Amino acid sequence: MNALLDSLKGGEATIETQEYTARKSANIVLWIILGFVVVFFLWASLTQIDRTVRGEGRVVPSSKLQVVSNLEGGIVEEILVKAGQQVQQGDVLVRLSPTLTGAAFGSSTAEVQALEAKIARLNAEVRGTTPDYGAAPDGQVEIESSLHNARMAELNGAMAAAAARVHQAERHVVESRSLLEAKRSNLTTARQELEMLRPLVPTKVISKVEFIKAENAALVAQKEVDSAEAALARAQASVAEASAQSAQARSDWLTRSGSELSQAQAELSAKQLQLPALSDRMDRTVIRAPMAGLVNRVLVTTVGGSVNAGMPIAEIVPSDDALYVEAKVRPSDIANIRLGQEAKLEITAYNRAVFGTLEGTVTSISPDAVEDENLRENFYLVEVQTTDTLRDKDGKPLPIGPGMVANVNLLGEKRSILSYIFTPITRLSQTAFRD
Repeated sequence: MNALLDSLKGGEATIETQEYTARKSANIVLWIILGFVVVFFLWASLTQIDRTVRGEGRVVPSSKLQVVSNLEGGIVEEILVKAGQQVQQGDVLVRLSPTLTGAAFGSSTAEVQALEAKIARLNAEVRGTTPDYGAAPDGQVEIESSLHNARMAELNGAMAAAAARVHQAERHVVESRSLLEAKRSNLTTARQELEMLRPLVPTKVISKVEFIKAENAALVAQKEVDSAEAALARAQASVAEASAQSAQARSDWLTRSGSELSQAQAELSAKQLQLPALSDRMDRTVIRAPMAGLVNRVLVTTVGGSVNAGMPIAEIVPSDDALYVEAKVRPSDIANIRLGQEAKLEITAYNRAVFGTLEGTVTSISPDAVEDENLRENFYLVEVQTTDTLRDKDGKPLPIGPGMVANVNLLGEKRSILSYIFTPITRLSQTAFRD
């Protein structure tokens, strides 16, 4: 009996021990759960998250979309880009045929070279030096050299003829001077004879007739002297005239060369003013990207087709220009949108996990809602400007063009997670007792 009682007491003690252990375990679990609840509420009340308004949008062209055109137009020779292609500044977009412009440029260049060679020749003629044609084409040098030789031969011939006339006139002077000396000698003799006969007339040693003959001889000798002096004067005048004609011939030749030089220099100046314009036209037959960017559209598609002057050829979205995304926001969310608000944009064409998202800010909000004809819903249009760009694994910007779809998260004020949890409860309590 005692053994049975001891056995029953031992069983009761075991049951009590088990109950105590169970209660203790339950208390531990309860405290753990309570601890988790407290930690959760602390975490939920302290952790802040952004209040986000979501919208869907599309990339739209910015106001800085660059339209590439050509001033003169022409025939399309080659199209080197297509829509969506990334280009760098200076890359060739389209080539136009340079035939007409090249011919005009080549013709003007040849005319400039010809004028430069002509000016070198005329300068040498005016200065009396040997022409220096520099880097003029051989053909033009040959032409100007032949002309220079002919002109110099012409000058030398004219000067030789003038020198011959001067020489002849000087010979006449010498002859006239000799004749004058002879006539003056005759005059002196005649006068001496007359003076010797004069005292003999009164004594009638000679007759008066003989004396008159002597006077007449003296008069004739005087006239011959006068005639010889006049001839000498004419000969000397001929020398002066021939010398003047020689000088005039050279002066006329130099004047003509100087006049041609001035005219050639004026023509060269005019042609040189035309060359830069023609060179620019030649350069513009190769249409290049004015900046780095993404080709939005290529507006010429036919090789051999014509491009009118000023006609748009391509559109480029500058790569260093910010992208703009036009997002649709529901009217119920528009109160949470403000200018300057931060946003995160996901371009759906690129995997977010690989390429990440774009940062942006709100730049404009439409003043009124617009209706989407397809969805039959009203939306506000919110424009977001990006502040960075997506890049590939090599760090190069990824092409993002107008029309690409983007998911837009507009980041509002920060709120605790606890407030998000109680928001539905608060709303329910506000409407629970309303009819």
